[in-house]
Amino acid sequence: MKPIRIVKIVIDALMYLSFLLLMGQHLASGAIHEWLGIGLFVCFLAHNALNYKWYKVLFKGKYTAQRGVQTAVNLLLMISFIACMVSALMISGSVLREFRIPGTMMLGRKLHMVSSAWCFVLMSLHLGLHIREPKGKAQKICFYIVTLSASVYGIYHFLVRRFYEELFLLTEFKAFDYDKLLIEYLFETACISALFVMLTFLFKKISKSLKEKRRNEKKS
Repeated sequence: MKPIRIVKIVIDALMYLSFLLLMGQHLASGAIHEWLGIGLFVCFLAHNALNYKWYKVLFKGKYTAQRGVQTAVNLLLMISFIACMVSALMISGSVLREFRIPGTMMLGRKLHMVSSAWCFVLMSLHLGLHIREPKGKAQKICFYIVTLSASVYGIYHFLVRRFYEELFLLTEFKAFDYDKLLIEYLFETACISALFVMLTFLFKKISKSLKEKRRNEKKS
């Protein structure tokens, strides 16, 4: 594996783990939360710099359904990420408090809640468009058993946590379960992420199958 590929994998893994930790603000709050956010932003910039070629071909070539969805997800993710960072400056109470914009605390709280929720969902959708199905039969079976089980468990916690309220700003404050251990919260959050990962992964798989079917029909 090429060194640049290893660097990309490490950065993406750090981004994902950071996001899981940041979603549990009650377990890593204050300065820890803000430093994690800063680290995530640095990884985000590095990720975009390492994938600069995507921007070079943005307006080139034909747009298929899959490419259209991928482009939309990427652009929306970028917008929500910027909104998340701006709102973080508006509500910072420790590391970035000197840069805080006066009189914007309530607006910042609402913007940060909804933008971070959409960042989490769009990041998961983005991941689903890039993961690959294992080649071996046994590996495929294990892959689908694990991911689909995690997705079903993710649906349950998506509803229990009322995560949809954050996405559509149906509440002004997030509700946390302070009795849960960090590892338990991270696992549940990862399962919610798996739900959205599988949505775009299955979309990509179906799109590929339909494309191959049309190609075979043309040949025949």
